[in-house]
Amino acid sequence: MAAVLKKRALAEYNKSFKDSPPSKKLHLAKKPLIGSSAAAFVGLLEKCKSSDEALQLLLRVSDCLQFQESDVEEAIKKLSEHFQSEEESVVRVKILWLFCDIGLECPGVNLNNLIDETTHLIKNETSHKVIAQGIATLLKLGSKLSDDKILMMRLVAVAKDNLKDTSHQVKCRCLQLISELYPIYPESERTPDMSTEADAIVKLLGDYSHAEDARVRCEAFQSLLTMHERGQTLSASLYDLVCLALTDDYEIVREVALKLVWVLGNKYPENTVTLCDGETTMRLVDDAFVRICSAVNDLCMQVRALACTLLGTTRGVSDRFLLQTLDKQLMSNMKKKRTAHERGAELVRSGAWASGRRWADDAPGALLHHATVQLLPGGAAGAFVHGLEDELMEVRTAAVDAVCQLSMENVVFATTSLDFLVDMFNDEIEDVRLRAIDSLTRISHHIVLREDQLEIILGALEDYSMDVREGLHRMLGSCTVASKTCLEMCIDKILENLKRYPQDKRSTFRCVQRLGSSHASLVLPLTTRLLAVHPFFDMPEPDVEDPAYMCVLILVLNAAQHCTTMLPLFEEHTVKHYTYLRATMPHFVPYLPIGDAQQSSAEKIESAMDDSAVRRFFDSVLQHIDNTTLSTNVRLKMLQSAEEQLNKLAEMEPAVSGAAQFTSVFSRCVLVLHGALHATAGPPAHALAALTTDCLRLQHQFSGVSEQENACVWQLALRVCAARLCACASAPGPGPGTVVATGDKGGVAAALSAAAALTHHAELLDRLLASVGVEPDPFTIAVFRQLSMNADHKPPALARAILPLLQSAPLPVIPKPSLKIRMCTASILEPPADNDTVVRFSAGLVAGVALEAEVLRVRNPQALRVRVAYPDTRIHALVPPKDHLRPLDHQNTNEDGTQNVRLLTKVLISHGVWTEPCGVDISVCLAVDDGGREPPQLVELCRPVRVTVAPKPIKRGI
Repeated sequence: MAAVLKKRALAEYNKSFKDSPPSKKLHLAKKPLIGSSAAAFVGLLEKCKSSDEALQLLLRVSDCLQFQESDVEEAIKKLSEHFQSEEESVVRVKILWLFCDIGLECPGVNLNNLIDETTHLIKNETSHKVIAQGIATLLKLGSKLSDDKILMMRLVAVAKDNLKDTSHQVKCRCLQLISELYPIYPESERTPDMSTEADAIVKLLGDYSHAEDARVRCEAFQSLLTMHERGQTLSASLYDLVCLALTDDYEIVREVALKLVWVLGNKYPENTVTLCDGETTMRLVDDAFVRICSAVNDLCMQVRALACTLLGTTRGVSDRFLLQTLDKQLMSNMKKKRTAHERGAELVRSGAWASGRRWADDAPGALLHHATVQLLPGGAAGAFVHGLEDELMEVRTAAVDAVCQLSMENVVFATTSLDFLVDMFNDEIEDVRLRAIDSLTRISHHIVLREDQLEIILGALEDYSMDVREGLHRMLGSCTVASKTCLEMCIDKILENLKRYPQDKRSTFRCVQRLGSSHASLVLPLTTRLLAVHPFFDMPEPDVEDPAYMCVLILVLNAAQHCTTMLPLFEEHTVKHYTYLRATMPHFVPYLPIGDAQQSSAEKIESAMDDSAVRRFFDSVLQHIDNTTLSTNVRLKMLQSAEEQLNKLAEMEPAVSGAAQFTSVFSRCVLVLHGALHATAGPPAHALAALTTDCLRLQHQFSGVSEQENACVWQLALRVCAARLCACASAPGPGPGTVVATGDKGGVAAALSAAAALTHHAELLDRLLASVGVEPDPFTIAVFRQLSMNADHKPPALARAILPLLQSAPLPVIPKPSLKIRMCTASILEPPADNDTVVRFSAGLVAGVALEAEVLRVRNPQALRVRVAYPDTRIHALVPPKDHLRPLDHQNTNEDGTQNVRLLTKVLISHGVWTEPCGVDISVCLAVDDGGREPPQLVELCRPVRVTVAPKPIKRGI
């Protein structure tokens, strides 16, 4: 009975061991069964007494859908026999559904036989649901055999035969099958007969656009779209047919018809169409554009949003129709206007002249009805005005994007649409405001802002949203203003807004930097007012740490780069402040020939970074390190000297700091590893921890590392793993017959973990060396040999075998540095390093500390963590939410594929009662997972910032 059969009894597994004495790995093999579980359920169909039981059994077959290749044909045969004897249509639908699942998921099934069986079953079927499911099954199965053109034509013929069905569901499935499976050949391979047959198929699909059911009409148009996407050329004669569907009563039909109008308009832009008056002709793309504009006033939101989206992607439209979308005024007095010459010519043709003897003898012959007058098609009038004023956010967003796309390619349209985009800055939805700001930024090279427009834009600077304010800063920095008054308005408003939102300091600096660079001639007359320069009196020296004064300095100094007339206007303290800003913020302040920075052109060229000079310096630093003829002590001293020189080079030359830091860290690892291995008491734990961290830094913190350099790093990490194993195994363990204490158990576990880490790292290194084609060094070869020989040995035995190899191995090879190496770094802007504010909160509760950091050249931003270290050595790694990681607006991606991100988050701090305030260290780290059993380790990207915290006891009572 079916109730007795259970999945647990039907899906048994047994354990068998692979016959390989050296490894003795456990291998799980599936026991071969006489019949799989799904086949067993299918075999019970003939015992079902009712359709309900058969349906439940088929549902269980669908859940466990697992067939042996030998059982598939028998199962299909039994399902087909039950289909023919089943009276309930629901069960027959489920059987055809199973045919589809079996063909798509079960290996070894013959799809041609399954298609033939499905076609045979639905041939004499009377149920509409069953036929529809059969066509759907044929569609999915045929998609896997699309290369068989003969089979595809057979399936298309089956679908054409079933198109006569009265059910809308069957018709829709048949239309879908024809559009997706009809074989379409490339134009170079098409014969006249093929083209005629394809045109007949297109005409057949188009004929069903007149069906009574709206779902069939929608599917007919969708099928035409599918044929177009697959490469079939649609005829321009379909245009009139599709245009009729734009007034359909159902929005699903209007939506698909809009897409087809857009396709035909872009496919045949220069074809001419005749309007309803029988005289006026216009280009097809213009008429399609006008008809899409008419859909902006549709009753359905989806149709309006789609119409706005399609308007933005229509190309080649005449300027008069584009500009008409921004103007609601179309005609005067609802009468068609004609020239005097046309009116006189019509009077001559009529043969009637006004005699003046009768009243109103010269009245027009007939007044035109307003519905027949069409100076310009009414749909284009104010289409974007309606879209931008729509009540729903989706339509307004699509309209803003469409205006932006059209403005990027048409200067006249960009200038005309500027006022409308500026008005969207006052929208109630933040996303719409952001879209408008980004759109204006993208078309900024086409426009010049006037005073009235700047008033609206600058008013939006008071927005509570940081995204909106920073977007406005980007937009103002990329735009051009019309006059000195406009620039003055911008500066005053930016400085005023900086007092209200001091957290926008970095974004404001970038904004005024771009404003100064692009408006040097307008900044010149404002220089004396901005810098408070008086012709007779010495003004007080401003505070260089004041953010408002820093903004003014950045603006003026960037303008002075393009207008040297400003330089004599600078006072002595301004020149000193320039030197300070140039040293602290070189990316905001350009080079100017004033103060201590005055240099001749030859000196500037000499001071510029020269790749060849840097390369020669690197070679001179490392030329004796790899000299094997020197003694080890001499090489170690030279390595220590090289590390110091490379650290200084990293500070002096930011452009090559990544390469210098990489080689410096590598050299430090070699020095520390050599010292740890030759220590009298064994490798110290703190040295091994530092070595592990430095190896992780070399592997994950640097980008642009070549394959050979990466192989050297991994071989160095193998030595560190071996040193860790030797240190853990050399710890004193329990003697024979003694009870193992808790600490000893921890030592044994550490040794086992170190051995597993060594084995795992060796496997990864072996694959890496084989993939890049690098020969391993002698120590790596020796470790590989020991691991293959001592696969079953315990960690102490493996450590005793590796320790002499480790101590006698020569120093690792220092890779030749590449100038393309870049280092991932982070800088914490908030909280500041010199913050003296004490964070006080009740013990046991949570306090939030605002954190703002900039992370440069990170490969995977999702691996960033915020490390919180408490005074009691507790460490928490917090994962920032995805929306707290934002791209830096000045440079989002780099040439090597890394990203620059901005981290804006809240660091949650909680602890028990402290007797006095203590410091909590906050830093940005990179979570590194090597794929082993150990949890991800943290690699610090910056120095920690200390926040003073004072958890106070909870007060009881009133």
